[in-house]
Amino acid sequence: MDTTGLFILFLVILAILGFWVLPRIRIKRAVNQVVAIFERNSALDVRSAKTIDELGLRPPTFMEGMLRMRDFKPYALQILMRTEVVRQTDGGRLYLLQDKLAATNVERR
Repeated sequence: MDTTGLFILFLVILAILGFWVLPRIRIKRAVNQVVAIFERNSALDVRSAKTIDELGLRPPTFMEGMLRMRDFKPYALQILMRTEVVRQTDGGRLYLLQDKLAATNVERR
């Protein structure tokens, strides 16, 4: 294989890492961070549910997003809500279901 072929192979491997592997690692880490935020704020049942602002999980505005690195925590929160690990009350407050978390395949550190 000549150097051009090796260079192209190297670029393909970098692209796979950059577009698929690294974001998955960051999302997994963000899920753990979101769970830790709920535990730290004791938002573990309906009575102790917190708003998204109280938890500090509001997605950044467009300008904030342009000036900072990408924050995966809002996306991780959506994943947890879709899997019903995080539930929302009628008033829009959020809480974590620890028994549901234990039943999922979310790895805790």
